[in-house]
Amino acid sequence: MYSESEHTPQAIASRPYRVRIGQYLNEGWQIFSTQPAAYIGFFILATIIHGLLNNIPGAGPIISSLLAGLFSAGYYFFGFRIVRNQRPEFTHFFDAFKNNYFLPIFLTNTLIALITNVFVISASVLFMIAGLPFFRGLLEQAAVEGAAPNEDIEELLTLLDQLPTLPDVVTPILILAGVILLLPGIYFGVAYLFAVPLVVEHRFDVWPALETSRRLISRAWWSFFFLNVSIIFFNILGFCLCCVGMLVTIPWSSCVIVAAYRDIIGLIPTPDTTDGF
Repeated sequence: MYSESEHTPQAIASRPYRVRIGQYLNEGWQIFSTQPAAYIGFFILATIIHGLLNNIPGAGPIISSLLAGLFSAGYYFFGFRIVRNQRPEFTHFFDAFKNNYFLPIFLTNTLIALITNVFVISASVLFMIAGLPFFRGLLEQAAVEGAAPNEDIEELLTLLDQLPTLPDVVTPILILAGVILLLPGIYFGVAYLFAVPLVVEHRFDVWPALETSRRLISRAWWSFFFLNVSIIFFNILGFCLCCVGMLVTIPWSSCVIVAAYRDIIGLIPTPDTTDGF
């Protein structure tokens, strides 16, 4: 347990640590196993709410995407209470909507999305432009092999014919530029892993949370990258199991991050702080 003076942004960012992926995966499962019904129930409830919002014409999908980060933060509120050996209540999943947490968590998630997506979306546009000749070739082949003319394919080919033709030499340049733009997006996506948990557990402001997470994780970025890859892999498995497995893997993923956070950063000292296991 670190002393209170060791929980400043500077102290956390320079803290020595070692990433133990296997340990975090195992401890994440232990955290999830203490309250599996609550975790799964919240996941189902959040999914229903998002589904209802997305079906509202107009601003519904926008509101749903804005609230997604707040619902995700609920897993951290619940998980941190478990590792503190405190009794979590289902209402703790909604602590992110409280006045003192709502704005910092909302802004932190918004900045993470803006910083990462500006690179990812830009790279995606370049990849799409570079792939237009290949896409046009697929459509032309489909039109030739089709038993009868397809109006949709013909319309798409007509639209593509109106676009300027890129020289062949430009395609690899666009792909290379896309890769160069994509790399910072991946970097920040991994580096900000602890940003929201720092707001939840340490109550950091938005920018200190982002920078503390980035500086800390950058010192062992590849280890955290493989931790993220492991989490994504298990979520893909959950999706392949008719999506039913995601009832477990999505909440469990947050528990893995809570376990990593406790080991690397530690819990903020409070009079009633005790480790759950």
